[in-house]
Amino acid sequence: MKVAIYSRKSKYTGKGDSIGNQIQMCKDYIENLYKNKKIEYSIYEDEGFSGKNTNRPEFQKLLNDIKKEKFNVLICYRLDRISRNVADFSSTLDELQVYGVDFVSIREQFDTTSPMGRAMIYIASVFAQLERETIAERVRDNMIELAKNGQWLGGSPPLGYSRKRETCYDENGNEKAISFLVQEPDEVKLVKLLYDTYLRLGSIHQTERYLMNNGICAPSGKLFATSTMHKILKNPLYAKSSDEILKYLEDDGINVFGSPDGIHGILEYNKTSVIARDGKKTTPFKDKSEWIAAVSKRCEGFIDPDTWLKTQKQLKTNSALSPNLGKTNNALLTSKLKCKCCGSSMGITLGRRLNETGLCKVYYRCNLKRRSSGHLCNSKNLIGDKVDECVLDSLVEMAKNKQAFLDRILKSKKENKKLKEDKLKKSTLEKQLANKTKQLNGLLDKLSVADDLLDIFMNKIRSLKTEISQLEENLKSIGENIENNSSELYDIEFINAVLDKCVNIKNESIESKRRIINFLIEEIIYDAETELLEIYPIGSGGSKKKRYNTFIKEITNDPLLLHFYSRTSWAAN
Repeated sequence: MKVAIYSRKSKYTGKGDSIGNQIQMCKDYIENLYKNKKIEYSIYEDEGFSGKNTNRPEFQKLLNDIKKEKFNVLICYRLDRISRNVADFSSTLDELQVYGVDFVSIREQFDTTSPMGRAMIYIASVFAQLERETIAERVRDNMIELAKNGQWLGGSPPLGYSRKRETCYDENGNEKAISFLVQEPDEVKLVKLLYDTYLRLGSIHQTERYLMNNGICAPSGKLFATSTMHKILKNPLYAKSSDEILKYLEDDGINVFGSPDGIHGILEYNKTSVIARDGKKTTPFKDKSEWIAAVSKRCEGFIDPDTWLKTQKQLKTNSALSPNLGKTNNALLTSKLKCKCCGSSMGITLGRRLNETGLCKVYYRCNLKRRSSGHLCNSKNLIGDKVDECVLDSLVEMAKNKQAFLDRILKSKKENKKLKEDKLKKSTLEKQLANKTKQLNGLLDKLSVADDLLDIFMNKIRSLKTEISQLEENLKSIGENIENNSSELYDIEFINAVLDKCVNIKNESIESKRRIINFLIEEIIYDAETELLEIYPIGSGGSKKKRYNTFIKEITNDPLLLHFYSRTSWAAN
């Protein structure tokens, strides 16, 4: 008889038996149950992993071995060693039944040889999941209450502040560490400059231009992004709390807590939720009725209330006046076109409205040129419809010579150095994430049996959540790189079908043209000095070592009336 023993233990919990003891008890139970049979054991051990999901290396190996029919019986010390999630446990149990594997849990004395045994297993798994969710709910509720009291709950400090930790004692004499924010003088000056400049110039884009032209960068040395400036200008933490600010936030539908003192800033919490779907996490904003804004107990603000409120009024005014460029033009290349001079993407700018179409005339302009008013980049603009037409011509030509293109795709699949590097980085990040996650899960498991340790562990939990969030963000980014460099290249049949549509691409709708371009082309580089446009289709890897297309040449001296012709060659030069 072949028996699989599965054991799991969270590294930092003081609850349950050790991995070794679990395995020995399973062996003793099986040998007592099958006294006259020869038994072969397969041992699967996951130490430091939570039972909230099945993303555990040895458990995944166990599932694969079930399908290979490597054993007849699966035994564990306790039911929640398999999973604390009902859906995951049910799926595992179904898998066992499909392959004729019996399941035994020692502690609960459950087995799958009878209907009653199977029913009791499902009931027990429901309570295991309930326990895990109750622990998580307690932690969330505690974090909410701390937020309402104006305590900073961790994460990356906003510009203008740094994190400081100190040790204190609660009313019971227990030692605990707390974190809070303190001002960084140099960064405070930078934030004040942003507010003053924004109110003086009246828009984020004008503020961005001013910072660029004066060489003012973020502490990281990078240029300020408009989204970053918008977050800074909206953040009430910088404002000295006042009745007017709390009323403004309350009128906006946000739950406010605390009493303003004209000194401390206002912390926001519970603004986003985490949604996991298909192995990916997103953080959409919650409804403002769930947001929390509380006067901080320790973090001092440095922006006058009137200045902050004037800033919010200006932001709302500008938002109402901002045009929706995506609905007023037929530009095709905004997601692909880049300026070779500075490496920035090229966006659209609108000219006069055309009488015959009712749409604005579109030009492609370097975003850095726009943001800096030509100080940091001064490449020429491109007439949108002319460039679009040339790219469509190149896709038609690609479709006519699709076999050569498909052969190149197949060749590029064999070796992709960047892909290998990204996969290695991903593996390293996954190990780091698994380590941090099991630390966090260990602390959460500890809390389920130790209410008195809640305060002690909260700071460690917040710190781990911050580190996990950063690792997940890095992992998501590199995962997207891997997906972009590999997944599309392997579906040759789909690429072939898209190429067939390119034969008559000019008859397709605007949205269809955009989808085809986004799929078949990695990027398009415009060289303003040579008047050349370089197209890099999928399969080129964005290496810039091969020029698949060389086209677009000025044939008139009038820069406002550029006309282009295309010359396409799919053989690498």
